[in-house]
This record gives sequence, structure tokens and C-alpha cells, in this order.
Amino acid sequence: MAIQVAATSSFGFSSKSKYRYDVFLSFRGEDTRKSFTVHLYDALRRKGINAFIDDKKLGKGERIAPALLKAIERSRISIIVFSKNYATSTWCLDELAHIIRCMEEKKQLVVPIFYKVDPVDVQYQRNTFQEAMAVHEERFRDDLQKVRNWSSALFEAASLSSAWLFVDGYDEGVFIESIVEHANARLPPKRFHNIDYIVGLEPCIEELKPLLNEADDNSVCMLGIHGIGGIGKITLAKALYNSISYRFEGACFLFDVNEASKKYKGIVHLQQTLLSEILEEKKMKFGSVHEGISKLKHRLSHKKVLLVLDDVDEAEQLEQLAGGCDWFGCGSKIIITTRNKQLLIARNVQKIYEMKELNEHYSLELFSWHAFRLSQPPKCYESVSVGVTRYVRGLPLALKLIGSNMAHRNLEECRQILERYQQIPGRTILDILKISYDYLQDAAKPIFMDIACFFKDEKLKFVEDILGTCYDGTRFYIEVLVDKSLITIHNNGCLGMHVLIQQMGREIIKQEAASNIGKCSRLWYYKDVLNVLRENLGGNDIEGILLDPPQQEEVRWNGFAFEKMNNLRILIMRNTQFSTSPKYLPNSLRLLDWQGYPCMTLPPDFSPPKLVCFKLYGSLFKLEEPFQVLASLFYSLIKILESHNVLRIEA
Repeated sequence: MAIQVAATSSFGFSSKSKYRYDVFLSFRGEDTRKSFTVHLYDALRRKGINAFIDDKKLGKGERIAPALLKAIERSRISIIVFSKNYATSTWCLDELAHIIRCMEEKKQLVVPIFYKVDPVDVQYQRNTFQEAMAVHEERFRDDLQKVRNWSSALFEAASLSSAWLFVDGYDEGVFIESIVEHANARLPPKRFHNIDYIVGLEPCIEELKPLLNEADDNSVCMLGIHGIGGIGKITLAKALYNSISYRFEGACFLFDVNEASKKYKGIVHLQQTLLSEILEEKKMKFGSVHEGISKLKHRLSHKKVLLVLDDVDEAEQLEQLAGGCDWFGCGSKIIITTRNKQLLIARNVQKIYEMKELNEHYSLELFSWHAFRLSQPPKCYESVSVGVTRYVRGLPLALKLIGSNMAHRNLEECRQILERYQQIPGRTILDILKISYDYLQDAAKPIFMDIACFFKDEKLKFVEDILGTCYDGTRFYIEVLVDKSLITIHNNGCLGMHVLIQQMGREIIKQEAASNIGKCSRLWYYKDVLNVLRENLGGNDIEGILLDPPQQEEVRWNGFAFEKMNNLRILIMRNTQFSTSPKYLPNSLRLLDWQGYPCMTLPPDFSPPKLVCFKLYGSLFKLEEPFQVLASLFYSLIKILESHNVLRIEA
């Protein structure tokens, strides 16, 4: 039985959680703001813990802001740094009283730190704490209940068993690291927030329990999940990751391994990501795949990890990312999703699970979540809903797309859509997916195509900035694409797209001019791009070009290929070495991203008024009069990455 999910959020990746912050920091600014507390805050952030710190200085007599009280309420943990002058601040005492209230009423975790103060002084208000409370009693003699509440909060906090004591002579760095680990261990594991409703989870998990035996910590388990495209392998992997990741010392989910590995140094980048996520360190640099293998084995062989490799298609990919059980520590679990069962057998993956189509009950439920935001269809829609599930035959991706396509439509419109699907001769999954594209508003179609061809896995903000200069209502139509389940927004803010949906979009582009590649609106396959550039085949039809061959390619051309491309908006050139510089670049460009640009200057007539992003990687380059492009850049991203040369800019 397959599992599948229906997302309720219409856009983005917001969680329904009541929490906004992981940690709230309460401290006396004049004591520790520029020392201990800021060091603790920085350490929390480096660990990926979302900490709230108030950076405003409070004037004498000011009251605590309602927004600050709300921040306390929306934090999972409150860390209180008791220092010498903590109790002199009514602001701090108001914070403390509210924290104790949240602890009692909301079961919030509270971690007191006694920074160079005696816990007994805080608990029974002695020494500086006694002096401070005496001042408050005098000041608030008409409201002594407030002072009594503060005193009670001090006593409660100082009595907690979760308290930490820091005294002179302690190593501050080691102490802070211990606090951070303590907090991190009490936070929920990282989850995929775009999973809101699980359909068919229980039977799947029950089937997989013997394969992922929690008690079997004396060995490493490799589990292969195989099935056809769109059947829900990645959804099952996400659900498993969510449910068991807390049991491991480190966890990593690598999406789209097959696609990523085809890029230049793709496996190396995947190895770097894998190691940095599991160890929670900055991304490491490897010179080669073999160096990466050595690093992985050395750093992870004694660590209990959870690793998910999504969409593995070749044995070599598995060999270079998880080559053997001896790469990982005892108790580790490696989950591999693939369409290729023989790959799992050839690599001796011990446990193999075949994804099956959803049964009619779960198919109807999944379709209903996407079409009606209900677990079952409304009475009047039952017939058409059953018709959809019987037509799709349990394929989750198709159910999700058709359901999203029928959302907010009346019964007659839904019947017409179903008839349109049923008329597809010899239906393939790509044919089914294309109907969702056909029903898009015309204004949304080019945005979908640009994402499918150029911007999958790019940051949402970056894509909005680029496409916002090309189309009106870009953000709105990106929301439409999310609503229609054609794209997703990952937790890291990047655009996601199922590989089959991307394939469908690119197939539509190919059909625009099957006999003349120079007539296609978008080019991304490196052999097609090289042919167009070498033979000067392009014209006004071409709007975007991505050239990113798997191995570095030498390009011999005359430099005039762009001369007739007056509508070119997107130009991305990577992993190439050109024999000469371009003699012309279109002023219609919004994105110019050229790794190893082959000249010190740009063409003299190049002055694009709508250029948004300008990147030159590894180039010896200078700007000279009359080129004034910098004045028009409102999103300037001039970078040198991994370059041994010098970038000089002269305006």
C-alpha cells in the first residue's frame, strides 16, 4: 500500500505549529548583552536553532512590550540568564513572570542559567537581588502584589532542576556548547512541514516496521523503496524520515539524486551536502569523488545516522554516496528510493519494499483532499470523484494533480475535465500530467515553463526577482502553480518540481519546433545548445538558454550566435570554455550568469535596461565606458566563486 499526502496550505511552507521560535532568551542587557548572552545566541543560531533575542535598550520605567510577551508564548524553550543586576530591571522581571506562567500553563521548558551568581541569592532574594527587590517594594508600594509575583517567579525559576551554574574559571565556550546541545536535544527533529495530511500511512508503516527495526542497533540497515514514477516513493520516504529521524545522531535527506548527479561535479556536491547536514557543519570542499568517499567513511563510520537518497537511478550513484554498510555507524538506516529494482539487487540492498498503487478508498481520500479539502467528496461530487479514481488507478501524483485541477470548480466543469482525461488515447502519465498544464491560465504557463527549464531548486525570492521583470503578477501565478500542485516550496525556500512534471513541461517545449531546434522558446539540453551556438541557428523565438554539460566542454564558435536572439531573457552558461568572446549580447536579458566568461570586457553595445542578476564566475573582467549596466542593477549579484583571477570593475 502506498502512502500519499495532501497539503492544505495554498502557498509556501508555513507550519500550523503554534511555535515561532525554538528559544527565547531573557537576560539583563547591561550585564551580558555584549558578552555571554550574545555568544550563546550566536552558538544557538549556528546550530540551526531559531532563537529570539530582544536587541532594544529599555529606558527606565518602560513597560514590557506586548510583542515580547507574544514571543515568549510562541517559543518552545525559554533560557533565563540570571546575572548580578537581573532583578534591577522590571522588564526582566515581567519577562520572568510571564515565562513561569507559560511553563505552568503551556508546559514550556525553562532553562535557568546562573551566570556568576549564587542560585540561593536568586531563590531567596539575597545580596543584589535583595537590594533590587527592596527598591521595587518602595517604588510599587501601591501595587505590592506585582512585587510578590516577581519574587515568586524568582523562587520558582531558581528551584528548577534544569538549572545550569557558570562560575569564574569555567571555559565559557565549552559551557555554551553544553547548553546548546541540551536545548537541541529537547527540540523536535527537523521535519518536512509541507506534509500536513497523511493518507494510507498506517498500513505502510506497519509493513515497514520489521524492515526498520528500532531495536536492531548492532548493524546498519539499507532499505530500498522501488516503484514507477509518481507512485509516492518520496512521500513514503518523507514520512519515514519524519517519524524516525529523532533516533539518530545526524540525518540527511538528499532529493533528486539522479538529476543532481548529472550536473558538473554533481556527486561531489551531493557528498558535501550529505556530510555537512549530518555533522551540522559548514559545507566542506572536496576536490574529487574519491576524496569525498574517503571523507564520508572517515567521518561517519562511528556515527548513527539516517540517510535518505531520493531517486537513485544508477549503481555508481549509490556506490559514491553510500557504498557500503561499513561507511556508517551501528544503528544507521539508509533509505533509497528508485524506479530500478535491479539496481537494489545488484548493490546487495538487504531489504526491498515495492510501492503499490493506492486502493480505491485511499485514492478517493487523496483526491478529495486536493479537490475539496475534505477527506471525502461532497455528495453531489461523488460520481465524478469515483470516476477520477477509477481512471487514474491508484497513481498518487495523478490524483493530486487532477484533484488540484478540479478545486473550486462546479460539478459540470469537473465532469468536462474528467471527460477530457478519458479521451486521451493510450494514456501515459505524461499525457495525464499535461492536462493540468492545459487548464492553466495563459499568464501562468510561461512562468511554469521557465521554472521547469531553468529554475527548479532555485530560491523563490531569486526567481520572483528575475521573472517579475518578465511577467505581470509573477508571485500570484507562482501561488497558482503551488495550488495546482505543479510546483512546491521546500522548507529552505527553494522551488521544487516533481521530475515527471518537469519532464512533461520540457516535452511541451520540444514539440514547439521538433524539426528546428532554433525555433524552441527555451533550450536546456547541452547538445542542443552547443549546436545552436556553433551553427548560429537561434533567432527571436529563443527566450532562455541553459548550457551546463556534465563534463567541461570546449566551445568553438564565431561569437555571433546571440545576434538574432532579440528576445533572450535568460542566459546561463556553466562548465564551458569558449574559443572567443561573444560579439553581441541581447539587451533583453534579465539574467546573465556566465561561468568563466571568456573576455575582459562585455560587448560595447550591451546595456540591458531590465537586467536583474549579473554573475560572472572565475573571470578576468573589467567594466569600461560606455557600459553603464551597474546603474540599472536593482538586484546586484556580481560574484567571483572559485576563481584564481581578479575581478576589476571600473564605472
